Amino acid sequence: MSRIRRSFLAQRIRSNRRKKTVKVQSQNHVKVDHVDRISALPNDLLCHILSFLPTKKAAATSILSTRWRYLFTSLRNIHLEFDHSLRRFDPNSGKKYVDIMGPNYQRFARLVDCCHQLILQRKPYCLRKFHLSLKEFLEIFRVAIDSLICAAICCGVQQLEVFVGLDRSNALSPPGILSCPAIFSCKTLVEMKLESRFTYFYVPETVSLPNLKILHLAQFILTDELSTPRLIQGCPVLIELYFDCLTYSEGEVLTLLIKSPSLEKIYLHCVTDEWDIVLDIPSAVNLECEVEGPSITSINAPKLQHLHFDGDAVEVNILPNHKSLVEARISVSCPYIVKTSDQEQLLRCEVAFELMNWSQSVVSLYLLDATVELLPTFEKLTYLELEVRKYYDKHTRSWKMLSWLPESAPNLQVLVFDEVFWDDRIESSAEDKKFEFLSAEPVPLCLPKHLREVKIRKFNGKEYEFKLIDYILQNVKALKKMTVGVLGHFGARSKILSLKRCNNDCQIVFT
Repeated sequence: MSRIRRSFLAQRIRSNRRKKTVKVQSQNHVKVDHVDRISALPNDLLCHILSFLPTKKAAATSILSTRWRYLFTSLRNIHLEFDHSLRRFDPNSGKKYVDIMGPNYQRFARLVDCCHQLILQRKPYCLRKFHLSLKEFLEIFRVAIDSLICAAICCGVQQLEVFVGLDRSNALSPPGILSCPAIFSCKTLVEMKLESRFTYFYVPETVSLPNLKILHLAQFILTDELSTPRLIQGCPVLIELYFDCLTYSEGEVLTLLIKSPSLEKIYLHCVTDEWDIVLDIPSAVNLECEVEGPSITSINAPKLQHLHFDGDAVEVNILPNHKSLVEARISVSCPYIVKTSDQEQLLRCEVAFELMNWSQSVVSLYLLDATVELLPTFEKLTYLELEVRKYYDKHTRSWKMLSWLPESAPNLQVLVFDEVFWDDRIESSAEDKKFEFLSAEPVPLCLPKHLREVKIRKFNGKEYEFKLIDYILQNVKALKKMTVGVLGHFGARSKILSLKRCNNDCQIVFT
């Protein structure tokens, strides 16, 4: 072989080897871009990303590079959580004690010191949110917590959240666990959420929160009647109020007054001992009121659109202007009754009827108990939902309401049963006999003629449930959809699908 030919072949071989090498590399390796694109983002965007992390985790990013070293100090949100307990068990005495020399207390001290410096390094009016969550509150925490809250307020904080799992300070006298007076005189606060499990709630004589729009107070014990009105009066632009409170039997609180011309949304949960509840809220649109314990409730809310009332009401007084109401959820129970008597049951029905009579303009109605034998007429009602409960020896039957639905809700289009019958202890044979009165009624008097959808969320496979579905399918000509939530009953679906329908276009859906 000539020298020229050997040189040509060697070049061909080397070229083929390079091609094979490149091909293998392209198959086994992906080209990696080593450019740090995240660090190239502007500080504002990086701080926005870090704001979704707890401050402790956001601070851990300082070790990534010099670019990230002090970035977390610019965060506008500070989120602190301390879920450790300082209480330890002493086997000698059999009791728990506060271990101020233990590792958990040292962790708390370091956390407070670090966060205090982090807040003080900021410029004024640059802190948007300050969140503090503690598993428990001890008296030795007071100075540290007050200093953190005061520092946050000095930085113009807009959202303040303080959550305490359990108060172990025995703060039975003012100022309670929230002894920082600046909380009730902050000019920059827009939203404040305070929650402390079973802690006595004290409000100073002077409250000035001119920009506060959202206020959440949860699990506090009221000690006097003037604290709540004084607090709300000091919030002239308050829009949303979440108030969860209770009293003790020896307290001096007899009346809970909530009066505000600006409030639009209220959630009120009270555990009471024969309170009078007065709600003077002329601008309110949404009201949720849950009362545990006998109460006399008075409501002035002429612009109310959504009402949820659930509780032990002895009496309910509502101003007559109710034309704006479009949705109501009503449940009235008997207070502190071990065995409901006929008189007490009548009282309950009267209160429920008064609430529903006040709600005749609603489009959607949720009745959490089908115990009222007679309802007012709801001309605009198109959606009705029935959720059945059991009260001691009183067994409610949601299907018995069908006999008066045409008169009470002539334009009803959607009917929802949470459950057809609540108590499984009743013999189905006895129930079948009581069900027969439905099929004996003329069809126009039993079901609204515009009813197009029926839904049963919990179907237990009882014979009377099949009869109810069969009756509806055969008699409601406008029915377009029947939805049944089958709870594991074998053969229920095929049996329901085999039932005859007066409207062949009616669709049966199982969930």
